[in-house]
Amino acid sequence: MSRTRAAVVLLMIGLTASLAHASRVGGPRLHAELASLPRQLVSWTGRDVPPLDDETERILGADSYLERSYDASSGPPIDFYIAYYGRQRPGASIHSPLHCLPGTGWEPLDVATVSLPQADGTVGQVRQLLVRKNMERAVVFYWYSVHGRIIASEMLSKAWLLHDSVRFNRSDAALVRIVVPIDGEDIDTARRQGLAFANAVLPYLPRLWS
Repeated sequence: MSRTRAAVVLLMIGLTASLAHASRVGGPRLHAELASLPRQLVSWTGRDVPPLDDETERILGADSYLERSYDASSGPPIDFYIAYYGRQRPGASIHSPLHCLPGTGWEPLDVATVSLPQADGTVGQVRQLLVRKNMERAVVFYWYSVHGRIIASEMLSKAWLLHDSVRFNRSDAALVRIVVPIDGEDIDTARRQGLAFANAVLPYLPRLWS
């Protein structure tokens, strides 16, 4: 293991331990109203998908989650998913898609970070993946929503959570994920559709949680 990689691993361990300590000493467990997200978003119409099974929900450990399929007049259905944690603690914290997707058979072929402007003029950072499972391919966008911030990096999200746990006694956060199948579409078209959907849903997200 290189010296830089070892330093990153040690920093991640330190941040995780510090955040776990901050969650044990108190702080409110906040709540989210994810189901209040509109089913109509510009040209997309959403419908709920079947809930996760009990074992998957247990492993997920989220206080609430939402998964919908949004259809438009053109293009494939877009899968939209939010997992919200009112207070992160050992055994109940955000799982990075980079760790979870391979476990469900999806192989990341390309990983990049793209910018996502917000309504207030600030610019967030979103992780963009090209993934494959057998003959299927998809473009995935995901980010960590941490008290008004849009963060692509798992390590940076944990650093901000530690900061906010100490300063504001809060460790709530959400993972937001968008999946666009590449079904007769080229990769660039799928990316544009995913970013267009992200821009459509983004203004509603702060209203879903405190």
